[in-house]
Amino acid sequence: MPAKRSASGWSKERIAKRIKALYKQGEDLSYNRMARQQQGLLAAANYHFGSWAEAVNAAGLDYATQVRKIPKWSKEKIVKAIQDARRKGDDLSWTSVTKSKKYSALAYAAIRDNQFGSWDAALAAAGLPPARVRRYEAWDNEKIVRRIKERSREGKALNSKSMQDEDSKLFNAALNYFGGWDKALEAAGIAPDRVYKRRRWNTDLIKKEIKALHKKGEDLAAPNMRQNYSSLYSAACKYFGTWTAAREACGIRKNYHRKK
Repeated sequence: MPAKRSASGWSKERIAKRIKALYKQGEDLSYNRMARQQQGLLAAANYHFGSWAEAVNAAGLDYATQVRKIPKWSKEKIVKAIQDARRKGDDLSWTSVTKSKKYSALAYAAIRDNQFGSWDAALAAAGLPPARVRRYEAWDNEKIVRRIKERSREGKALNSKSMQDEDSKLFNAALNYFGGWDKALEAAGIAPDRVYKRRRWNTDLIKKEIKALHKKGEDLAAPNMRQNYSSLYSAACKYFGTWTAAREACGIRKNYHRKK
């Protein structure tokens, strides 16, 4: 396997070229595989593109169909899965299925443009009245756009992480009706690029954040940092080469998962 390289040496073009080369070699490009075998490339991709999936797509590959290990869905399979879940008495509200490990793949497959386009349409195709399935307030495109504009006027954050933390109902409704948060922003006349403003990291700020997390007893293991502090993790890999090097630069060497 090629030697690991510092994320600071990567550019968007170099990342895309490397992804294409790995794909031609028949390598597994799944996120978990990259986290184990290509940490430098993964960190650089997260930093430059925002996510591994976006980097793969930018390299000319379809992450959903060529990389991610998900079932091959058809409208018939989606309808059958919904009907089977209903017979079992499972909660099929949008909020519930998107949080469920069992049904999240089904939900996101159903709302794709080449399938049903929305969860409500998929429910209707399965013979289930959407209004009876919903547990929360009803949404439509106009209402979602109006609420997004209201948040914008009030000066509230509109990036996806803030939305999931502050208004998950609006965020999930946007995914359902528009197929993605960026598409909902565009429908509201807001450019996604203006929303996703990255923090200006430097070595001192990175160390300060790591030490603060360690003091709180946070799990500083790489898997947890990638999942819950991806921005800090990517910046640390960029400036220090690896997450381990960044952690050790803070004097945290022996027990990086402090037991409570």
